[in-house]
Amino acid sequence: MSNPLLNACASLILSLALTTAVAAAESHACTTVIDPAERLACYDAAFPPVSGARSGAIDVAAEREKARQNFGLNRLQVNERQPEQLRDLAPERIEAKVARLSMLAGGERVVGLDNDQTWLLTEATSKGRLKIGDPVVVRTAALGTFMLVTPGRVALRARRIK
Repeated sequence: MSNPLLNACASLILSLALTTAVAAAESHACTTVIDPAERLACYDAAFPPVSGARSGAIDVAAEREKARQNFGLNRLQVNERQPEQLRDLAPERIEAKVARLSMLAGGERVVGLDNDQTWLLTEATSKGRLKIGDPVVVRTAALGTFMLVTPGRVALRARRIK
């Protein structure tokens, strides 16, 4: 059975512990830092992570800063700024088979590949006939665009939509 005196003591101890923790957190110097990135750096300096610990979370502030520093650079220039072991990880082309085909009202074709990617052929044209099971190549083109190359070697401008 429960002991009312024991429950009251436990509640009092828990209440005191929470009050002390809240007071300690409110008095920490990092709470006065306005900028989120600087506040995070303050807390990281005050409470460093345990050696070998990984959160798996994306460091949004770091990714935002990286994007800001890379703004205006083309893909080749961004690749050159990468550490040696991370360079050239992005393929110049992929090979897949056509798994799905559909047509939009404007005449553009939508091509679903067997790798779960979906590409919109941005030119409304009858060139480059495709059928389910056809092997295709999607390769990089000028100015960050892509070309889907059909088995008949017809290159069609494409944009990935999924």
